[in-house]
Amino acid sequence: LVLGSVHRLDAGVHVALGRKVSSWRSFRDRFPWLLCNIGGGIICALIASRFESLLESAFLLALFIPVVLALSESVSMQSMTITLVGLEHQRIHWPRLWVNLRKEFVTASLLGLFCGFVVALIATAWRGFSPAAVAIGLSIYLAVITSCLLGVAIPTAARAFIGNPRIAAGPIVLAIADIATLTLYFTIAGMLLSH
Repeated sequence: LVLGSVHRLDAGVHVALGRKVSSWRSFRDRFPWLLCNIGGGIICALIASRFESLLESAFLLALFIPVVLALSESVSMQSMTITLVGLEHQRIHWPRLWVNLRKEFVTASLLGLFCGFVVALIATAWRGFSPAAVAIGLSIYLAVITSCLLGVAIPTAARAFIGNPRIAAGPIVLAIADIATLTLYFTIAGMLLSH
């Protein structure tokens, strides 16, 4: 960072060093990214509405939606941040990218496995063992892996095809991760609870 300049972070926010950014400019920078969150949230609401009967029959699923989404979002942001730092000021080195992707995949698999196990254990201790508890744990495992891959793939694709990985801002990755997570969550729950 150079003193006296304005830098754009991956969340669509300018950081002013040595001078202030006007409120209007700050609004213009931040509002479009919040539209990604609004759009993603509406799509998630539509997805959830298609599984209304499933949520009514397995109330436990509804209770754990915030946990599943929070874990998925956290992993996607961690992976995206690591990827953006790696892409800063350098071209994509494909062999190194695949090494990093494999490393992130293994890390995400471990994170998903342990987080899924812990949350499923809590759900079981709270409400008793059920297919819903299994669905919660399995969904977390798969959602964490998917979100990790999104956190790597979206900034990398932006760098490769657009030249600017910062267009893959946090809200974009989060919106896509939320949609993918809820889709996985309800699909897995629907399969396990229908038997």
